[in-house]
Amino acid sequence: MAQMKMECLPVGEMGVNCYILENPETHQCLVVDPGDEGERILARIGSRQVCGVLLTHGHFDHIGAVDAVCKAFSAPVYIHSGDLDKLTSPVANCGAGFGIYRTVETPGTPLEDGDVIDAAGFPVEVMHTPGHSNGSVCYLLPGDAGVITGDTVFAHGYGRTDFADGDFHKLVNSFRRIMRITPRRTSWPGHEGPGLVGRDLPEDA
Repeated sequence: MAQMKMECLPVGEMGVNCYILENPETHQCLVVDPGDEGERILARIGSRQVCGVLLTHGHFDHIGAVDAVCKAFSAPVYIHSGDLDKLTSPVANCGAGFGIYRTVETPGTPLEDGDVIDAAGFPVEVMHTPGHSNGSVCYLLPGDAGVITGDTVFAHGYGRTDFADGDFHKLVNSFRRIMRITPRRTSWPGHEGPGLVGRDLPEDA
């Protein structure tokens, strides 16, 4: 199995963490949550080849540069089936509530719990973690690289559940599942810096 290198590039006014996961042998990579600043993301990618874009969920701040990356490399975008509607509806992706009307033209490739994406030569496993949204997922990275948690888990807390399809009880259950599957592994969240799975529990978890 190929090794994996990871870079984090915070983008946009909301500081969404865009992750570039690279196979250093082939320079193929996956891009996670290209939320904004498409030209800046493409400049960071450089001569590397993008094999796919992975979304932790479909909220507007995480999808703003999807088309820029996908079109530049003819790459697919992967998103859990529960959040597919957010790619085409500013109401569903919560942008409309902030006066931001973003949609994605690239057709979404639906993911389900347990799927493994190995397009770049290393495995990334999908873990469905609803709560912040219906289709929120975490991505289990190979080896001891940790887990990309999107807006489900942060270094010192957890994601909002006051959106239309947010559900605190589902979030707590998702947190428990993350704890069980990835105890004490590094968590790479959708905003701010990394944390350690299990260091901060939601109330009542």
